[in-house]
Amino acid sequence: MIDLHVHILPGLDDGPREMQEAVSMCRMAAADGVTTVVAAPHMFNGLYEVERETILAAVGRLAQRISTEAIPLTLLPGADVCLDAGLIERFRQGRVMTIADAGKYLLVELSRDVIPRGVEGILFSLQLAGICPVISHPERNAAVQEDPARVIPFARSGNLLQVTAGSLTGDFGATAEHCAKVLLERGLVHLVASDAHSPARRPPGLSRAREVVEQLRGRREAEEIFEERPADIVAGRTVTVPETVEKACEVGWRRIWPGGGQRAAIRES
Repeated sequence: MIDLHVHILPGLDDGPREMQEAVSMCRMAAADGVTTVVAAPHMFNGLYEVERETILAAVGRLAQRISTEAIPLTLLPGADVCLDAGLIERFRQGRVMTIADAGKYLLVELSRDVIPRGVEGILFSLQLAGICPVISHPERNAAVQEDPARVIPFARSGNLLQVTAGSLTGDFGATAEHCAKVLLERGLVHLVASDAHSPARRPPGLSRAREVVEQLRGRREAEEIFEERPADIVAGRTVTVPETVEKACEVGWRRIWPGGGQRAAIRES
């Protein structure tokens, strides 16, 4: 399996503080069946202003340590980039780190609470520049939890959606779990990544989430989500997602919270 979103570089963001923590995370990922990890520190989110050159240097140091300790894991550079109005200018300046530094896919992060105005335009501008945006953990966004159909325009426009492994296994609570599974059932989960931050608090690993995907969507789709699409992304190849968006629109949507409450009822089948 390939994990496209791991906060594993020590001292750069809210991931591991020390090198030994990072090494422990690498060992845990490998033991869980992960062969390749994309190191994705927060970038330009107001708290962590990590630059591209810093990421490359940190990846080099950790990769050397992994080799020394004979951990069977490939480490690639990346970033978890804040999706805001300044992103396009930073990209034009060459400051933004794409996934695997391949210049094709970019991991972009929504805020926790809302889908800001103008997001569609930013995503479209990235596409015009030859970048395919990968939207990280939409199921943890409050607006998407209220109405998961909010992601359909993103997917229809050619963006990829990456759900957090822990959301599928309940580690982020019942709301995120339910939202993630609704998106998965509707064919709107293109990728799953750990978004790991530490050996204990948010450890790496994808195997438990893969079991959930196999149960709900079958082994073939699990292979696409955890192996084939990530492999294409890190290689800079084109990823195709057949018919999922149209199917999601055609089958309709059930009520997210049976019994109503303050949650939105979305279109019924």
